[in-house]
Parts: sequence; C-alpha cells; structure tokens
Amino acid sequence: MLKRTEAQAIAAAVDRLAERFPDEPRSVVEDVVAEEYSLLDGCRVRDYVAILVERGARRRLVRRQLSADFASVPGGSPGAA
Repeated sequence: MLKRTEAQAIAAAVDRLAERFPDEPRSVVEDVVAEEYSLLDGCRVRDYVAILVERGARRRLVRRQLSADFASVPGGSPGAA
C-alpha cells in the first residue's frame, strides 16, 4: 500500500471538511485548515499532523457554525440578555 504524503492528507482533509460544511465557502475551510496546520509547524513527529489538523479545523468550523446559528436567532446576539 502506498503511503500518502502529508500534503495529500491535508488536501483530503480540506475536501472532507468542505463537504461536511457546505454552507462555508471552501476558501474559509482552506484558511482554517492552514491556520491549524501552522500551529503544528514545529512538530518533529509528523505521523499524526493531518489528523490533528482536521480535528482542530472541524472544531473551529463547528463553533463558527454554532455562532452563526446563535446570531441568527432574534435576541441571540452576544450581550442581548
């Protein structure tokens, strides 16, 4: 079996996240993944970088989605209590 490169794994993660979050522009998904990837830039052990990047990006996109959903509810803006 061929081993995927880190770049291929990150590209596949972007594809999966873009499919999972269709309401987010692909460019936003790519930016979030790039930011998560940069956080792990100095890691010496690279085996799990793609998995960690995808998990971190997924968490951020879920929070973004929840924040947008909350803001769309009447009286749901922060400080509206």
